[in-house]
Amino acid sequence: MRQRLDDARALLSLAVDTHDDVVLADLRAEADALSDAVADFGIRMSLDGAFDLRGAVVVVRAAGTGEDAATLVVTVLRRYLEWAERHGHVIAMPDDVPPGSRLRQGALIVAAPYAYGLLRAEAGRHRAGAAEVTVTVAPLVEDDDPETVRDQDVRVDVMCTRNPATASVRFTHLPTGWSVSFRNDARAGQQREIAYRVLRSLLLVADVDNRN
Repeated sequence: MRQRLDDARALLSLAVDTHDDVVLADLRAEADALSDAVADFGIRMSLDGAFDLRGAVVVVRAAGTGEDAATLVVTVLRRYLEWAERHGHVIAMPDDVPPGSRLRQGALIVAAPYAYGLLRAEAGRHRAGAAEVTVTVAPLVEDDDPETVRDQDVRVDVMCTRNPATASVRFTHLPTGWSVSFRNDARAGQQREIAYRVLRSLLLVADVDNRN
């Protein structure tokens, strides 16, 4: 950022001397970008939690039984998806959430540094009108983290429908009740790995707390 600022100062001096309005317009855009970068850097410097540097897993659950809550789950998931894409973060979702669909629960992985530190404050209840959802944010598990999910603790349900394209698979961690679903299609193998990683991430903090 210092180098960018030095370069901008040099260009500003040149643009003023030559009355180059095009360069001045570019410098205004660069000044705005630098301002945003400094603000983002300040936020990151304040993140000092044990897992704040990690990516994040975000799980959104309907807090009621009505259709409005199921619709809000998708709306909130898409909001986090758009936030992550806007910040250039890598995203993985166990299942598709097209606009207008309804889900009782959905999850996404934001695989980027600081994602957990930036998103953990989002945990809790979110309301829109009469609809309400709960948001859980967990640090993304890494390869050298302890194994927290045993095969015997996971129930696998294949949910078939009249339309084979909408069939899905659900992983449920029996001791905690956490579940992750994904479409049972050509990507099922890859999605299964993502779902398993989501479950491990959700159990990571509780496992660390128990060992401490």
